[in-house]
Amino acid sequence: MSQENEKVNARTKSGAPERTRSVRVVLIHGFNGNPRVFKDIKKNLEELGAIVETIRYDSNKTFSSWIKMIDSKISKHNPEELYIIGHSLGGSLALYLSQKYKFKGLVTINSPVYLRKHILIKVLTKIIRRFKKVKKVAVRDVKYSLDSVVSLFDFLNSIGKMKVDSLQSALIIQSKKDGIVNPKSARIIYERINISQKQLINVGQGHSPLDQQPVINTILGFLGLV
Repeated sequence: MSQENEKVNARTKSGAPERTRSVRVVLIHGFNGNPRVFKDIKKNLEELGAIVETIRYDSNKTFSSWIKMIDSKISKHNPEELYIIGHSLGGSLALYLSQKYKFKGLVTINSPVYLRKHILIKVLTKIIRRFKKVKKVAVRDVKYSLDSVVSLFDFLNSIGKMKVDSLQSALIIQSKKDGIVNPKSARIIYERINISQKQLINVGQGHSPLDQQPVINTILGFLGLV
């Protein structure tokens, strides 16, 4: 076989090297988000031959429901072959599951431990909960079930007690001018991960920098695709 034919056979139909077909990625959106937020990242990954799956969960339900949905999808694969990329709450939920699974890699993007105005929102939610007729609460002009917001804060409070030491690698991304997540969250998540192969990088602007090429390139580099 000629060298030219060998090169052709070593590439997928997408034009990506055959080795990238072993890169399996699961994308998890944030609170009140959906898989569409990963449109640009997903496109870049697939163009490089990665196998990509998105997971959707219902933000109006509670923590146990979120985890059950995500876990049911992940358990269909060999977790040790998966890179999990989570935006906002999606990254925090992935961190939680990293206590159970030895993922090949975890990427969190602007994932919360603390929100901006965290204490104020938490206290107001507790006060509102005393009124049994109240079923919805508005956060940043979006209405959520009261139970889901309470569940969110209960979960975030638990992150500081987590100990994650089964991950193979981790990349923690925190962007500048994030108007939703307190940036100290990234440092806390980084410190909860007790492995040597981990990085904490400040890149991107705003809370949802998923269409920004510097952020995409950082992720692709971590996955070994560029």
